[in-house]
Amino acid sequence: MGRLARARIPRRLRPSLWTFVAKRLGIDAATVPGYLSDYPDFLTLFTRPLLPDSRPLPESSCWLSPADGRLVAHSTVTAEGSWVIKGTPYSTAELLPDGELNGLLGYQALQIYLSPKDYHRFHAPCDLQILSAVVEPGDLQPVDPSLTRRSMRVLVTNRRILLHCRNSDGTPFALLYVGALNVGGMSFPFDTTLGQGPWVRTSRTYDPPHLLAAGEEMGRFEFGSTVVVFAPPELRSLTELDGQTLARTPLLANPQGPETTPDTSSA
Repeated sequence: MGRLARARIPRRLRPSLWTFVAKRLGIDAATVPGYLSDYPDFLTLFTRPLLPDSRPLPESSCWLSPADGRLVAHSTVTAEGSWVIKGTPYSTAELLPDGELNGLLGYQALQIYLSPKDYHRFHAPCDLQILSAVVEPGDLQPVDPSLTRRSMRVLVTNRRILLHCRNSDGTPFALLYVGALNVGGMSFPFDTTLGQGPWVRTSRTYDPPHLLAAGEEMGRFEFGSTVVVFAPPELRSLTELDGQTLARTPLLANPQGPETTPDTSSA
């Protein structure tokens, strides 16, 4: 898939081919910046940026969804470190590559699935510091929710990268990026070697930490995949968001700021 995705398409063929691809995958062509003929290969189209000013940040500070995927599961990290996502049991020790809770007890674990039609870059959910990264090698099985419901334990057997972070108040949290079928690589602008081959079990500490502002791009997937967010426990009620596509949707309200309206439109 990697070579095919990077195969250069003659410009004269691009409009009709990309129109067909967009229709087949459900990509809204109106959300694609520029002209379809500007995209030389499938990967460039798939990892396209957002349209300028198409996703303004809320006026008040809040904790945002880091990706435009669909919220397919959420659970609480318990002292025992075990919980269930869509009928599949997991333990924190096996899901997190380093097996460390790192102050995440009582946190909410949110599984956000990115389908092929979704915008595939992910962004900082708040002003944050990236403290460390853990790389775990593994398979590249599909992460479609219909398959994970059948107890395919892809969240612990697929390639994944864990980022340990803290927000501007010093509150720790974690972001887990899970590879999927055809997703051989992930890229992270703050560390250009992270997510690239060869995939071996490694960890790295950032001293000083990498600083990112809310909404700033953190990285991208090369095909449909999953983000698991270990978010602070002061979450809004997530039941109303089950199955919805999150597009910078506020997940944590700002207790001192005005209420914001969730944007649950597709990317």
